Amino acid sequence: MAQDARYIFRDCVPDGSIDVANIQVGEIVQRAWSFRVNSPPDIQQMLDYGVLDFRNISRGYSGELYDGDGTFLAEVNTWQAQISVTNSDYQPAGQKHTWGIMQSYSMTLTFTETVIRDGILLKKLVDSLRSQAPDAVFNFTGILRASR
Repeated sequence: MAQDARYIFRDCVPDGSIDVANIQVGEIVQRAWSFRVNSPPDIQQMLDYGVLDFRNISRGYSGELYDGDGTFLAEVNTWQAQISVTNSDYQPAGQKHTWGIMQSYSMTLTFTETVIRDGILLKKLVDSLRSQAPDAVFNFTGILRASR
């Protein structure tokens, strides 16, 4: 049986639509965020036989968003990471079969239930929109719990 896995996404920059406010009376303020991940993910796990058996993963949760300095910014209960691959076609001489050759990839990280602990996350984003502020760069750690 597989054990817990930790996914670490570094150098994330805001991408696409970001909920600045999504307010419901009597509810905790939650915001949806989308990031482009600018470094390959780091998958840290302890394995029984050298292979993470995804059939044993029951749920993904316990995500945490940090700024570039390691300051905790938000708890993320629902998240998704996707890799988009760009291929080019290659057809060797005399062959009818066309091969796909991977040229590049990009990774997107999306949060749909983000509980902001304070206003620092939104402030860092808004400040980065101003030309005099540094770009907003974040790091995300997501935990997958193996079924027991």
